[in-house]
Amino acid sequence: MTLVIKKDFYNTLTKHHEVLKHYKNLDFKPNNTLVYSTMENDTHDSNTPISVKLFPTYLTPSFLTHSSYKFKVIPQKKINGYAIVLNKSQKVIEFLNSQYSKSFRANIKRLTNRFETCFTATYKMYYGHISEEDYQYYMSALHVMLVNRFNQRNDKNDILTHWDFYLKTTHQLINDKNASLFVIYANNVPVHICINHHYNNIFFVSIPSYNINYAKFALGNISIFKLLEWSINNGYDMLDMAYGDLEYKRRWCTLIYHFDHHIIYNKESFKSQLLAFLEIGIIKTKNFLKKYNIDTLVKKIKTFNLKNRTTDLEPTFNVIENPTINYAQLIEIDYNNSNDGFLKKHVFDFLYKHKEHIDSVKVYKSTLNDHITIVGKSNSELISMSDAS
Repeated sequence: MTLVIKKDFYNTLTKHHEVLKHYKNLDFKPNNTLVYSTMENDTHDSNTPISVKLFPTYLTPSFLTHSSYKFKVIPQKKINGYAIVLNKSQKVIEFLNSQYSKSFRANIKRLTNRFETCFTATYKMYYGHISEEDYQYYMSALHVMLVNRFNQRNDKNDILTHWDFYLKTTHQLINDKNASLFVIYANNVPVHICINHHYNNIFFVSIPSYNINYAKFALGNISIFKLLEWSINNGYDMLDMAYGDLEYKRRWCTLIYHFDHHIIYNKESFKSQLLAFLEIGIIKTKNFLKKYNIDTLVKKIKTFNLKNRTTDLEPTFNVIENPTINYAQLIEIDYNNSNDGFLKKHVFDFLYKHKEHIDSVKVYKSTLNDHITIVGKSNSELISMSDAS
């Protein structure tokens, strides 16, 4: 027997492109426009309370009217969302100039120019159509990126846990223009992939990831810049970077929003009222514990064993700039076919540091030891494993 029906507003809206049936209207607060309206009636069991989490506060709800319904709104503590509120009257350059400092704009331009200097960079948005073959290819690549990224962080990821759901549903959402897939390429190799969801004029950045070997290039910032540009050019009101406190979100956001919890129950039913009050008590207790950071302590305890399972340490290296090169003792190798992720990372770090293009770089291995030499158009580096101390 279900005592309380649990629902998730935010993820239902983004992942399923649906508004829960308990809402009549939704207004977008920043410009007071209507984003959702229905004439349908709510037909749920009136004696079973409904507990709806993650309702973003940039929306104003109007609940379906029923004389016996009562609605309780409770803030969800310590969950922040990050968004960029757009202005349809402004072009991209005008918007950037009005919302971001000169130093921030210069840094984004520098990052983009550095990436485009080191690689033949291309960008593609799949929105409205993607072939099954392309879809499977990019989703497979995104899955690898997510696995490697969260292994690097020694962390769990709900997206990977529910990957089969995303794989099964996203293709049709893209073809229906309810989702999109954005890809950044370096020399035709996808190095950053992002699944986005679309509802009305809100663009949701949902599942981004990147090839960790390209970490120096801050592809997440380049991606947000390109998605912001696309959103403005296509008349969106907001780019929502979702919840989760990350540095790049704080730098880009023009709005930090919060979430509410909605309890919907039948005020004429003693059972419904009792169960609703119990649910309200649970939510308020969680908020109280969050106030004293008990949630943070619990999370640390839960992740303690996970973090201690990883015993492999990244090797350390010595780097010599512009060494004397004896080509007679070197063999050219194809770093692209190497299983050594550290080698690829060294090559890409070399490009970033020296502003070299990848097509000008060759990689050699010594015939005498395991030393690697990276040779570019104007610079070179010798890389050797550091001695264990």
